[in-house]
Amino acid sequence: MQPDPSQRASRRPKRAGLIAIILAAVLLLGGAAVAAALLLGGTTDPDPDPTQKPSPSPSAETPEPPAAPKATHVIAMGDMLPHDSVNENAQQPGGGYDYAPFFAGIRTQLDAADVTFCNQEVPSAGVEFGVSGYPTFNAPTEFARDLRGAAGCDLVNLATNHNADKGTEGIAATRAAWDALSPAIVSGANRSADEQGAVSVLEQDGKTFALVSFAEFSNAPVDRVSMNFMDDDALVQKLMTQAREKADVVIVSAHWGTEDSHEVNDAQRAFAAKLAGLGADVVVGTGPHVLQPVTWLDRVDGGKTLVWYSIGNMLSTQLELDQRTGIIAGFDVTTDADGRVQIENPTAIPTYMHYEWTAEQEAAGDLAARHKLSLTPLADSADLLGQARFGVTAEDQYAATASILGPDVTVLER
Repeated sequence: MQPDPSQRASRRPKRAGLIAIILAAVLLLGGAAVAAALLLGGTTDPDPDPTQKPSPSPSAETPEPPAAPKATHVIAMGDMLPHDSVNENAQQPGGGYDYAPFFAGIRTQLDAADVTFCNQEVPSAGVEFGVSGYPTFNAPTEFARDLRGAAGCDLVNLATNHNADKGTEGIAATRAAWDALSPAIVSGANRSADEQGAVSVLEQDGKTFALVSFAEFSNAPVDRVSMNFMDDDALVQKLMTQAREKADVVIVSAHWGTEDSHEVNDAQRAFAAKLAGLGADVVVGTGPHVLQPVTWLDRVDGGKTLVWYSIGNMLSTQLELDQRTGIIAGFDVTTDADGRVQIENPTAIPTYMHYEWTAEQEAAGDLAARHKLSLTPLADSADLLGQARFGVTAEDQYAATASILGPDVTVLER
């Protein structure tokens, strides 16, 4: 029996309604899934590609750690002692003086430094005071100029037994010569009480460096304002306190000790301990004209003070091999994660001061005949030492130098 057409017509809307209900349910369920995915941080992709890695959100990338602060490499050179023969070899035919060539043989080592300490043993008051060597020294102003320009001296000690050789006027003229060579920091010999009481600071690589200088004695009479002395307890306390407050790194120059002795004496040990107690980071000793040991001293604040009891001569024409063997003392200044400054990695590059001088000239005591002056890393001095009268190889002297300095320093060849 055929269905009534009216019945077929009446069934069609019911089927359409059912379809609509199904579609609505599907859409409702789909919307719920999307909402759940959004709420739960999921994805609406029903079939993600398992081989494809999701791209990380830029905000989820791991930030790179900040770069470690740069280590600052500091070097120290000992007595710059212009004897008559040094000045004569520096004198130029057209007038004036040039000391720069003497440093050519250690150019690589000088250029590797970020901060350089130098001990200017004598006044550089200029030709007006008379250029002279031992025993009453005075150098032309070009000596200071070339220590600054050729040797790169940034921190300069003037507290020595010779810097009053031309009196307070010579000290004033020497300071005036250095005034024109800023930003070098000069310490130890003064034109006034105000100058003596002021600690200057050098900035390098975001770190600040103070130099405080003291001498054990003076060959020439001088007042206690014009020269800083080790036994001036009030001055030592004042300058060390100020330096510690102003600078990250406090370097103390101590011109002390027994001349021509590799042994550290009791006065040196006592003053080094005092400086460590006042917060010195590094003590650089000069004055004996030969090398002495290196050590670390414990401080009450938990830190350590690096003490170079004597770094010997650098530029001179003294006679004996030990007087002509110096070091380029080095150390690194770093900053730890808490921002504390650390002194690390003490090193020493032994140097040899050479000049030509025949046996006949030496026998005759012809000191002015010394010529062709040069500074060389000791490790590179085999041929030069072979020309000298010492009968010692570069290897022998290198080993002797390492033995004197001791185990707390790494002795390098160059």
